[in-house]
Amino acid sequence: MEGQSLDDYLNVTFRERQLLNLFWFGFILYTLSYTLSTSQSVNFIVCQSLQLIGIVIFITTACFLIKPRFENNYLKSLYILYLFWLFIIIVRGIAFDYNFLKFILFDAWYGVFIYFVPIFLLFPQKLFYYKRLLDVIVILGVFYILYDILFLEDLIRRGANLKSQGIVEQFSKTLSAPCLFMILVYKYQLKRKKMLIFFIVILTILFAIIRARRGLLLMFLIPFVFGYLLYISENGNKLFIILISLLTAGFLAFFIMGFLDVDKIGLFDQMGERGLEDTRSGVELCFYTDMGFSDWIIGKGTVGEYFCPGIDPENLTGYRGVIETDYLQSILKGGLVSLGLFLAISIPAIFIGLFYSKNLLSKAAGMWILWFLINMYPSSVQTFTLQHILVWVSIGICYSKTVRTIPEQILVDYFKGYKDPIEIAEDIQNQTH
Repeated sequence: MEGQSLDDYLNVTFRERQLLNLFWFGFILYTLSYTLSTSQSVNFIVCQSLQLIGIVIFITTACFLIKPRFENNYLKSLYILYLFWLFIIIVRGIAFDYNFLKFILFDAWYGVFIYFVPIFLLFPQKLFYYKRLLDVIVILGVFYILYDILFLEDLIRRGANLKSQGIVEQFSKTLSAPCLFMILVYKYQLKRKKMLIFFIVILTILFAIIRARRGLLLMFLIPFVFGYLLYISENGNKLFIILISLLTAGFLAFFIMGFLDVDKIGLFDQMGERGLEDTRSGVELCFYTDMGFSDWIIGKGTVGEYFCPGIDPENLTGYRGVIETDYLQSILKGGLVSLGLFLAISIPAIFIGLFYSKNLLSKAAGMWILWFLINMYPSSVQTFTLQHILVWVSIGICYSKTVRTIPEQILVDYFKGYKDPIEIAEDIQNQTH
């Protein structure tokens, strides 16, 4: 069993800082270019060229940042098995075809990089890495606002419009969804950053309502409840509890009104039109019909498909490589073996983070993994996006006893920038003597 002292979590070299900054630059470049390309209103060659530059940067720097160290033997054993199985999934579907290679490299949602997201568990678990991750969340959130301004006409367009719906889904899940994690770690943010994050989340909820994206709306409402529970567990500020309670209740009330009284609220016209419409059963039935016994166990690989005609008008073959339910998507590609290994790693992490930790960071990490598992049914969240990356960073936090026992005030001082690592190290020494 390999562990780290608290000093290891505080100390970071200049080289590590540079590599990490360069890595996130490459990732941001890739993510922003991909998101822009999904608008269907830009030059794909330019976007994919920028994505390729991003790929070269983040792959090169990741090779130097990866440092396998585990504090938990259970995690170590299952994680190695999981990586091995993901490698098999990739190998089973590899094809040296130009169009296929373009798809797996440049599609952040369904390409090959989603199978490399667990590698983020091997990044050094240092406070500087976590702090930089929070900075990246804010950067993507700011670009979400800029993209919304650029494509505002598409976002607010009335009536059924697949392009508009796609833009809302892609922009929100790729750029603004990670901001939900900031709600869970509210204590570590300065006031101005809290206000910015709150604005981004509310803006996303508004567009989800306008475009009647029920799964997206649920995705963005759940963290308010989680944040509420975390806040109650931390302290008993009655005024804050009342405000959050009213806000949460208000969102839920609006959501219900969208189904029950839409004639009186124009904003909810599309939500009401969809109401409780079942848009999944037919696709899922096709999936169940097409999957054989071995497919359920080991999946069909990265190019795995199921027969479901009539769903996608432009799809002439009737075969689909995507099912919009991540539990079934995981089974389609890697079978119950893949899903089972992921759940065996993630579910214990939730309980460890929530019930065996002494700081908000670990509890928030446990909540984020829970949020992710909840959203794996109504949404596609296992993607090469920051929200998925946060899951594996959270798993690393939850399984690290050292991180779970860091005093809360040390984390507050560090993330808010009140003290530098040297001062914090001195505080730790004073506390131990």
